[in-house]
Amino acid sequence: MSVLKKVLKCVLFMTGLVVILMVSGLVFMPKNNMKESGIEDFQTNGIRSEKKNTIDVLVLGDSLSYAGISPIIMYKDYGITSYVCGSSGQQMFDTYRYLKIAFENQKPKYVILETDALYRKFDMAESIGSDVQGILPVFRYHDRWKNLELKDFKGKAKYTAVNDHKGYRYNDTIKGIPNKQYMIETTEIQDMTDLSKNYFDQIAQFCRKNGAELILVSVPSVRNCNYKKHNAIKKLADKYGVEFINLNLMPEEVPIDWEVDTRDKGDHLNHTGATKVTSYLGKYLFENKELKDHRFDEKYDHWNKSLEEYLKTLETAKK
Repeated sequence: MSVLKKVLKCVLFMTGLVVILMVSGLVFMPKNNMKESGIEDFQTNGIRSEKKNTIDVLVLGDSLSYAGISPIIMYKDYGITSYVCGSSGQQMFDTYRYLKIAFENQKPKYVILETDALYRKFDMAESIGSDVQGILPVFRYHDRWKNLELKDFKGKAKYTAVNDHKGYRYNDTIKGIPNKQYMIETTEIQDMTDLSKNYFDQIAQFCRKNGAELILVSVPSVRNCNYKKHNAIKKLADKYGVEFINLNLMPEEVPIDWEVDTRDKGDHLNHTGATKVTSYLGKYLFENKELKDHRFDEKYDHWNKSLEEYLKTLETAKK
């Protein structure tokens, strides 16, 4: 009986600890998605403020995604509504997490995965840690204890911070490099890790289950793209029956000039580079996918307001 009592005490203690951590998580979880609220990646979490079921295209990935794809340009030219849930150094477990967050309030018809995230290495401990933080947000937001307010102890989260750039990070810095051939054809393969493949499988299954078409896109990047990676991604795309668009192999359709279209010597695109990428993707999606032009739909008037703010950013940058 003494052993049974010890086991019961241990179970009760662990149960109580989990309950406390779950309740604490409700308190520590930011109640808004403003930067001031303490939420992580507030630009990425701007998806939480978009009106329900108004995003047709969701973009996921690391910094190449938010540096290279501008949803507002896509809307301005074709009336397509999209959002970039990209984050710096985004690993595949975060990609999967943001995918699920986006689908809490949206039903995008298409999900674009920028492929550089497939090559970001992580271990099982990091993956498990992320899952634990998802279940128990107190571990993700424990640093907020200094800034807790009365509203954090009551009520549900209310997300109000609209991101007018829709996850895109505007940057007009020019730090170029000489144009050179970096996509040298080969039959070799630079494979991604099994952990990345496992998360890709979960992402593909999630999209299929929720009626979204998954599309793989490689944004131009001298430092991050090569033909060995192209071969591996093509093999993965063929296995899952998904489309793969490698813009690094399309210099005529997307004429990137590395002397002027990069902010950091071929790593990321700047705004002129992003404009070229987005113009091609917008046209391709509008002409080849089932997407509507929302520019004259009253339901999307808030997008016109975001477009106005976006254009103001461009005008300010010119001064």
